[in-house]
Amino acid sequence: MDEDQATTASLGLENYVFVLRRQWRVIVAATLLGGLAAGAFLLIAPKSVTATTTLNLNVITTEPFSAQKAASGLLDDATETAIARSHVVASRASKLLDGALSAGAIRSASTVTTSSGAAVVTVDFESDSASEAIKGADAVAAAYLAFRSEQAEERIGVMVDNLTERIDALNVTLGEANQALATADVNSAAYAQATTQRQQILTELDGLLSQRNGLQSVDTTGGIVLSAAEDNELDYAPGRTITLLTGVAAGLVLGIVIAFVWNRFDRRLRNAREIARALGAPVYATVDVRTEDVPATGDAADSLRVTRERLLVDVYLGTAVLVLDATHGDELSPTSVNLAVVTAQAGHDVRLIVPEATPDFRAHLRTALALGKAEVGVSVSRTIPTLSVFHATDRGDESQGDLLLTSQTHKMIEQADEESLIFLVLSAGAHPASILAGLRVAQSVVVVTREKETTTVDTTWIREEADGIETRILGAITERARDREQRNQRGISWPFERKTAAGQPDD
Repeated sequence: MDEDQATTASLGLENYVFVLRRQWRVIVAATLLGGLAAGAFLLIAPKSVTATTTLNLNVITTEPFSAQKAASGLLDDATETAIARSHVVASRASKLLDGALSAGAIRSASTVTTSSGAAVVTVDFESDSASEAIKGADAVAAAYLAFRSEQAEERIGVMVDNLTERIDALNVTLGEANQALATADVNSAAYAQATTQRQQILTELDGLLSQRNGLQSVDTTGGIVLSAAEDNELDYAPGRTITLLTGVAAGLVLGIVIAFVWNRFDRRLRNAREIARALGAPVYATVDVRTEDVPATGDAADSLRVTRERLLVDVYLGTAVLVLDATHGDELSPTSVNLAVVTAQAGHDVRLIVPEATPDFRAHLRTALALGKAEVGVSVSRTIPTLSVFHATDRGDESQGDLLLTSQTHKMIEQADEESLIFLVLSAGAHPASILAGLRVAQSVVVVTREKETTTVDTTWIREEADGIETRILGAITERARDREQRNQRGISWPFERKTAAGQPDD
């Protein structure tokens, strides 16, 4: 069970990789479009610049070096944030900017955050231009520090004034006590009371003087600027790098989705690897149809010889091989004929049957293969004595079992010599009944395909029908894709000679 699951997972992964490799152009196009869309968005989207000023707040206390509690613990995050965002600070910042922005606009454009127990304050200011953002951030920071300093000075001033009034009152009382001591008898109760009163006043004065001195020595500086706005990196929105990366990533994801959707409708097989996968059979060889004729020469002949040797490993003498032409040409591909020709060239007795051959096609074969006069529908090649071509003289009609595989054709296949090979050539455009009849009478199938013209519909139908009849698909021969001009002119796949040889009949 575990092995089956692993195999299924491997096949699923392999299918994903196959689709991605097959539709890579779609993925690349979508990724590029995503990047272009992001670039266009950057051009048309409203832009903003955010400048940042960082502050370090001073803790205003009479015991700045007290070890009982950290200075940052004397600051409150919410309070400092509210002060920095207050209308008062915004109004001060507006004055620093010479009224270029209102207090409301400054509050809308600024953002204040705190850290380290509010000891560090970050002021962000957003604007359309970098210079305005820098000025705004620095103005809000300066107004905030100035406000903290002034508020501290005002509070300390009030407290010092109160202490001074109390000290002055005690000094008056102290003067009265001193006068009472000067006039009273040393041994009297009044003298003792004046002495005690004087001592109490002096003690209280010492404390008040100490408090006033401490308040007067308090540092009321609001804080310092750790880094001004021009020293910090500006933040642009929308961010160019993030936006472009997001666009590219979105395009990539969308491209992958489209690739899987499009792959279901993209039926044309592009190369030998895709054809072998669709057929579930190997591709024996790839030939260049632009230079091929009957018989094959050059590289095409070499490729077909390789195909022949691989084919003869699986084909037994005395059997019929169905060569199914799925190239979708106006005429049968020369490759489907040349497979029989190269097999005969190896010395094997080969009989070629091409039921769909047009008069022009037969005329060209007669000339190219130097076929002799037909006897009982069979013409033997003078240049390749082991090759003969059969053409039925009875016509396929409603009285026949099949429109292409007529009674004479069936009889020729059934009476084949045990030492010979029959190559039955049919096109994928033939009637399905004829193809099924060919699958039934043949013991094996070779499919001739063409890059970018053979479709998954062809291969799926052929594979399913062959499996149903239990006729083995041995492999395929692939023709390279024609250029666009050739594909637009469907009738020039190979050079036919429109005139028959002198003295040779058409049929």
